[in-house]
Amino acid sequence: MDDNETFKLPRLYSDHQLSEQGVIELSAGQAHYLHNVLRRQNGDLVRLFDGKNGEWLGSLGNLSKKTGQVTLQKQLVAQPTKKRAIHLLFAPIKKHRQDWLIEKAVELGVTDFHPVLTQNTEVRKLNDSRLTQQIFEAAEQCERFDIPQLHDLKKLDKILSSWSAALPLFACIERFDTKPLQEVVPNHSQNVALLIGPEGGFTEMEKNIIAKHATAVGLGDTILRCETAVIKALVLLNA
Repeated sequence: MDDNETFKLPRLYSDHQLSEQGVIELSAGQAHYLHNVLRRQNGDLVRLFDGKNGEWLGSLGNLSKKTGQVTLQKQLVAQPTKKRAIHLLFAPIKKHRQDWLIEKAVELGVTDFHPVLTQNTEVRKLNDSRLTQQIFEAAEQCERFDIPQLHDLKKLDKILSSWSAALPLFACIERFDTKPLQEVVPNHSQNVALLIGPEGGFTEMEKNIIAKHATAVGLGDTILRCETAVIKALVLLNA
């Protein structure tokens, strides 16, 4: 296959270290996807990445409904230089909307997800394994070379009290004395963090606590849904 056509091949994340002539075991889910959904066969080509060693071309072997292997042939792309970190602190929301939030945030460069509990947070328990799998799949699809990290769910006051002053935190707050995010955003090489509130917003007490640890910013005149606020803030950061 011509190197210019490799983008058409299935692309999968592997937690095994990739190297030339390495033989990588597929997970049951990956084998199922390749065998039953995509109808791939032994000898077909795929792409793998591990978040550390770039992207590799490999051929399938011993593929069945639940198992399979990939024999690596060559590196297609070297691991890019690490870009700035973008931390997203967000209050969990309902499943189908959060699915969309995670996917788009991965596409727009978030490197660290920090779920936070606020007074008005709707969803107070998370399925970490499911969220991690969503992050993997989004990274595969958008051709990222790194895997964003999912941090533990914490209460808002706890995460703010331990937040490093070296990492600028911008809290998107409606109905508060703020400047537009685009006017205070740091340069594009600086690591940065965003805090997006829950449906119903932050309480007055929470706003006062946030103001002690973060720079309050606005996203415009309209009140945005959580997932929309995340996307708009990330677009402004990347502009």
